[in-house]
Amino acid sequence: MIYQYEALNRKGERLSGIVDATSETKAKLMLKQEGLYVSKIGPKSSNEATIEQKNSNSSISRFLHSASGIIARKMASKQVGIFSRQLATLLSAGMPLLRAIADIMDQTDHQYFKIVIADVKENLENGAALSNCLAKHRGVFSNMYINMVRVGENLGSLDEVIERLADIEEKNATLKSKVQSALWYPGFMIFFSTCIVIFLLVVIVPSLAEMFEDMGHDLPLPTQIIMGISSFLSAFLPLVLLSIGAGIFFLYRYVHTEKGRHKFDELKMNIPIFKILYNKMIVYRFTQNMGIMLSNNVDILKSFEIVEKIVGNSIIEKKINEAAFKIREGTPVSKALAAADFLPKMVLGMINAGEASDKLDTMLVKIGEVYETEVDLTITSLTNMIEPLIIVFMGIAVGGIVLSVILPIFQMNLIVQ
Repeated sequence: MIYQYEALNRKGERLSGIVDATSETKAKLMLKQEGLYVSKIGPKSSNEATIEQKNSNSSISRFLHSASGIIARKMASKQVGIFSRQLATLLSAGMPLLRAIADIMDQTDHQYFKIVIADVKENLENGAALSNCLAKHRGVFSNMYINMVRVGENLGSLDEVIERLADIEEKNATLKSKVQSALWYPGFMIFFSTCIVIFLLVVIVPSLAEMFEDMGHDLPLPTQIIMGISSFLSAFLPLVLLSIGAGIFFLYRYVHTEKGRHKFDELKMNIPIFKILYNKMIVYRFTQNMGIMLSNNVDILKSFEIVEKIVGNSIIEKKINEAAFKIREGTPVSKALAAADFLPKMVLGMINAGEASDKLDTMLVKIGEVYETEVDLTITSLTNMIEPLIIVFMGIAVGGIVLSVILPIFQMNLIVQ
């Protein structure tokens, strides 16, 4: 049975978590052996709430717990690859599913994911299928993951399916890490350069403005422009920052509406430079996931339904849905996708060849592998191209401010001479 607890460690720090034990007394003994002094313990609640969350009454606390829950689910989803690899290894070694899940739960350090695995174990003990147990945690496990596990259960090849899922999750994690790394550096450089410009305009330029006023001469136009921007920021910087924050908030809310998401997805597909990477990632996600599901005997219409949610673009989702409708009416897959018009001609030709040779699943997997390499190369080339552009931008911005400050000094020297 799974128990939730609150305890103090030897340093006096308050901890909370879960423990798997046959009784409450056994659970307390296990925690005591780990050097923890139990202050509260009880059976795990069915809604995955921790003891601290159950005792929370204020609206602020509920909001904070809700926000932390969203973050926890996002972080827990990153543990799926490790979980899949561990489970595949244990099942391949002949270990029973329930015991394998219990061992993984004991080795998991991520508290939220540990609660998820504990709930899965508890439902397995009650006789539920693994796919149904995972389906209760769709915020952590994707629809594709759950459906492939269900297929593996039906075909008696759960260990093979879990191993394949482990490979997929690891590849996706690697690709996501590469994309984030490629975006992190430019983002940091832009933020850093913006902070430098604001510092110069708010702190340095106003101190020089008084000196220029005492000169009693007309200032060059660039200097007047910089002085005006500096005066505005110095007077209204808090208001500017508040406006930017409000703008970001309302943009976030708008993007999460149906119309806003459509506009944002359309923008992502047409942003100069980045659209090349984004469109290749759409092709990669579609072909890789379709190929994997078809090769694991998932029904083609069900595969389309799942992939529709994986591509992450409302415009492409609609096109995939239209293609699925045509396939349901009897149109060949290649023709339905050609009419949808979101895949390159080369990809459509390969799909047509795969369909003609009755090896559509294998062909889609191969296309996914090709585009995985394409995405990797595109990320590298974009990073190499963006870095000098950002340096040039920083040089122009900072150099423009410095030049506008130096011009009046040169002007004064010429007058003196």
